[in-house]
Amino acid sequence: MTDADARLKALLGEEVPAARDAYFRLSVLERIEKRQAARKLAVVIGAGAGATALTAILAPQLSQALAPGMMLVASALLAGVGSIWAVLQIRRPI
Repeated sequence: MTDADARLKALLGEEVPAARDAYFRLSVLERIEKRQAARKLAVVIGAGAGATALTAILAPQLSQALAPGMMLVASALLAGVGSIWAVLQIRRPI
Protein backbone atom coordinates (compact mmCIF):
# COMPACT_ATOMS: atom_id res chain seq x y z
CA MET A 1 0.00 0.00 0.00
CA THR A 2 1.36 3.38 -0.95
CA ASP A 3 1.35 6.52 1.14
CA ALA A 4 -1.52 7.96 -0.97
CA ASP A 5 -3.63 4.88 -0.32
CA ALA A 6 -3.02 5.14 3.39
CA ARG A 7 -4.03 8.82 3.43
CA LEU A 8 -7.17 8.09 1.39
CA LYS A 9 -8.12 5.27 3.72
CA ALA A 10 -7.62 7.56 6.71
CA LEU A 11 -9.83 10.24 5.12
CA LEU A 12 -12.59 7.75 4.41
CA GLY A 13 -12.40 6.45 7.94
CA GLU A 14 -11.93 2.87 6.83
CA GLU A 15 -15.46 2.94 5.34
CA VAL A 16 -15.57 1.59 1.84
CA PRO A 17 -18.66 2.31 -0.22
CA ALA A 18 -20.90 -0.64 -0.99
CA ALA A 19 -20.22 -2.47 -4.21
CA ARG A 20 -23.94 -2.43 -5.03
CA ASP A 21 -26.48 0.14 -3.94
CA ALA A 22 -29.86 -1.56 -3.62
CA TYR A 23 -31.81 1.67 -3.14
CA PHE A 24 -30.35 3.20 -6.28
CA ARG A 25 -31.11 0.09 -8.30
CA LEU A 26 -34.69 0.04 -7.01
CA SER A 27 -35.21 3.69 -7.84
CA VAL A 28 -33.90 3.13 -11.38
CA LEU A 29 -36.15 0.10 -11.85
CA GLU A 30 -39.11 2.09 -10.49
CA ARG A 31 -38.52 4.88 -13.02
CA ILE A 32 -38.29 2.35 -15.84
CA GLU A 33 -41.55 0.68 -14.77
CA LYS A 34 -43.35 4.02 -14.51
CA ARG A 35 -42.16 5.01 -17.98
CA GLN A 36 -43.30 1.69 -19.45
CA ALA A 37 -46.68 1.91 -17.69
CA ALA A 38 -47.22 5.43 -19.02
CA ARG A 39 -46.32 4.26 -22.54
CA LYS A 40 -48.73 1.33 -22.32
CA LEU A 41 -51.48 3.54 -20.97
CA ALA A 42 -50.97 6.02 -23.79
CA VAL A 43 -51.27 3.23 -26.37
CA VAL A 44 -54.45 1.88 -24.80
CA ILE A 45 -56.04 5.33 -24.49
CA GLY A 46 -55.07 6.24 -28.05
CA ALA A 47 -56.46 3.00 -29.45
CA GLY A 48 -59.67 3.47 -27.47
CA ALA A 49 -60.07 7.01 -28.73
CA GLY A 50 -59.45 5.83 -32.30
CA ALA A 51 -61.97 3.01 -31.98
CA THR A 52 -64.53 5.42 -30.51
CA ALA A 53 -64.01 7.92 -33.32
CA LEU A 54 -64.22 5.17 -35.95
CA THR A 55 -67.45 3.87 -34.44
CA ALA A 56 -68.93 7.36 -34.33
CA ILE A 57 -68.01 7.98 -37.97
CA LEU A 58 -69.26 4.62 -39.23
CA ALA A 59 -72.37 4.34 -37.04
CA PRO A 60 -74.81 5.88 -39.53
CA GLN A 61 -73.61 3.64 -42.37
CA LEU A 62 -73.58 0.55 -40.17
CA SER A 63 -77.06 1.19 -38.79
CA GLN A 64 -78.47 1.35 -42.34
CA ALA A 65 -76.60 -1.77 -43.45
CA LEU A 66 -77.36 -3.91 -40.39
CA ALA A 67 -80.67 -4.94 -38.90
CA PRO A 68 -81.74 -2.73 -35.96
CA GLY A 69 -80.81 -5.33 -33.33
CA MET A 70 -77.48 -6.10 -34.94
CA MET A 71 -76.14 -2.59 -34.29
CA LEU A 72 -76.35 -3.26 -30.56
CA VAL A 73 -74.60 -6.61 -30.99
CA ALA A 74 -71.89 -5.05 -33.16
CA SER A 75 -71.28 -2.28 -30.58
CA ALA A 76 -71.09 -4.79 -27.72
CA LEU A 77 -68.73 -6.99 -29.74
CA LEU A 78 -66.46 -4.05 -30.53
CA ALA A 79 -66.42 -2.98 -26.87
CA GLY A 80 -65.64 -6.52 -25.73
CA VAL A 81 -62.82 -7.03 -28.20
CA GLY A 82 -61.40 -3.61 -27.32
CA SER A 83 -61.51 -4.40 -23.59
CA ILE A 84 -59.76 -7.73 -24.05
CA TRP A 85 -57.11 -6.11 -26.25
CA ALA A 86 -56.55 -3.36 -23.66
CA VAL A 87 -56.07 -5.86 -20.85
CA LEU A 88 -53.62 -7.87 -22.95
CA GLN A 89 -51.67 -4.73 -23.85
CA ILE A 90 -51.34 -3.64 -20.23
CA ARG A 91 -50.22 -7.08 -19.05
CA ARG A 92 -47.73 -7.58 -21.94
CA PRO A 93 -44.12 -6.71 -21.13
CA ILE A 94 -42.36 -4.19 -23.36
